[in-house]
Amino acid sequence: MAGALLEVTIDTALVGKAFDDLMERLGDLTTPLNDIAEYLHQSTDNRFRQQVAPDGSPWAPLAPSTLARKKGGRILRDKGTLQDTLRHSVSGNELAFGTDRPYGAIHQFGGKVQHAARSQQVFFRQGKDGSVGNRFVKKSKSNFAQWVTRGAHDTEIKARPYLGLSAEDDIEILAIIQDYLLEPFNE
Repeated sequence: MAGALLEVTIDTALVGKAFDDLMERLGDLTTPLNDIAEYLHQSTDNRFRQQVAPDGSPWAPLAPSTLARKKGGRILRDKGTLQDTLRHSVSGNELAFGTDRPYGAIHQFGGKVQHAARSQQVFFRQGKDGSVGNRFVKKSKSNFAQWVTRGAHDTEIKARPYLGLSAEDDIEILAIIQDYLLEPFNE
């Protein structure tokens, strides 16, 4: 899975023991891991709506240049593509949860994006008095065109972590494991 991937490492004795007991009882963790994955989808969707990291801290605000071109000012939710591409994979006793989008990692961890120099023709509408408007128009509606060039430049993307486990997530995952451990006793 390319993009951003959450690896859940269980390092507390309590959760580790619960997983050991569950593996011993079930032999196969596919069903509880799928339930955990479903919970992670819900939890991560909630974080997208609240625009917060797993630790509850708010995501970095958008740059003024980004706000000027976006409608609504919602962070990481312009079209909802990133949020809609969260996937999970359960294989044996392993759960992978994340996105397959290559840009998922830059939003999770932050970093620098390098843009190559480029040129393109832009189209405007020229008035009868010879003045050229300052808005781009479609080529078919244009009567004035010019070539513009933008040099190579870098853009810094701030980290906006959306993958990870909160303290509440830890508790819920333990509850899911506990339900499977206690299932034979509740029948």
